[in-house]
Amino acid sequence: MQKTELKPSYYDQFACIGGACEDTCCAGWRIDIDKKSYQKYKNEKNLAIKDVLKKNIQRNRQGQTDLQYGKFKLDTDEKCTMLDEENLCTIQKTLGEKALCHTCTVYPRQNIQINQTFEKSLDTSCPEAARLILLNKEGIDFIEDEAIQHTSYIEHVEKTEIEYQYFWDNRIFFISALQHRKHSIETRLLVIGLYIKKIENLSIKERMKQSSYLSTHYLDLLNQLEEDELLATFQTYPLIQTKLAHYFLKEFNTDSAYFKEIATSAFNSIDLLEDIIAFSEFINTYKKDYQNNSDIQIILENYLVNLVFTKYFESEAKTNIHFFSYLVIHFSLLRLLIIGNINHIDMNSQSLVKIVQKFTKACSHSSIYFDEAVNILSEKEFSIASQAIHLLKI
Repeated sequence: MQKTELKPSYYDQFACIGGACEDTCCAGWRIDIDKKSYQKYKNEKNLAIKDVLKKNIQRNRQGQTDLQYGKFKLDTDEKCTMLDEENLCTIQKTLGEKALCHTCTVYPRQNIQINQTFEKSLDTSCPEAARLILLNKEGIDFIEDEAIQHTSYIEHVEKTEIEYQYFWDNRIFFISALQHRKHSIETRLLVIGLYIKKIENLSIKERMKQSSYLSTHYLDLLNQLEEDELLATFQTYPLIQTKLAHYFLKEFNTDSAYFKEIATSAFNSIDLLEDIIAFSEFINTYKKDYQNNSDIQIILENYLVNLVFTKYFESEAKTNIHFFSYLVIHFSLLRLLIIGNINHIDMNSQSLVKIVQKFTKACSHSSIYFDEAVNILSEKEFSIASQAIHLLKI
């Protein structure tokens, strides 16, 4: 069977800018070494680097796969100890690009094979990739072509024919709804949530059969609705918003100095656990500035579309609910970060790209913060999907 390649139109424009990058990928987080590379580094014969390599790599005893077999040591500034004074990799400079481990070869690219399709994308935790992804004023589009060659695919997902069709129905609907600019992003997400709740109530067999019809029906709903008509029927839940804001902006531990700075400055005059009225008044004061800023709306849309393309792979309804919560939590926390700082940061395209990039690097690559956000949503008597829906209106 003919293999195909699917990628966003931005993908081929990416090129690492190396030492000129304002936030090197070789700092601020754990850098995994795959087993094959780790063993190669341990046995390196090149006198110019072998001792430095052995000194600066170590086993990762918490690693669960061969891709996480080892890790590079970090210095006191959380930088990889294999970087030189110019922020360039000494492994690549001495041994060549082919000597890089899997993580350093692939990042910020994500490569996955789903049945006969090879999918390529980029991650917003890289500043250069974030600019390409987020600054698409017309929205992200995709290119499908015959697969000529492929390298280093992290994961291979195999689905039955009916599962594959269901997966595509869902993902195309999610992206189409998110790019429906007649409505606010909140309304677009709300309609996705209503679709998922409808799917959830069907048997597995019926989900597979009805997903194409239902996705078309809910896109038609977006076309027919007046602007934010549906959102107006839902209540706001500031208590959940303040709990999320307090944990995420005031308690979450990260090594990112910039993220700490903007998290601390957000809602800095409000006691988020005690003064819900002041929080609501702040939101109401700056909500129009958030809604009327086209840069904010375009960047958040592109962020969410990229998140769907890179993170949505599963087909079970339970996973759809989990993914919807994942999507809404990421959106809601970014929205809190933006609105909370809108009174003292100029929210132009460049500052917004920086906020999203720092948020992705500091938080999205940590399951801890997402798990805690889910716990906060789960405190009430409603399902996690209902709670996520209630989180959308501010």
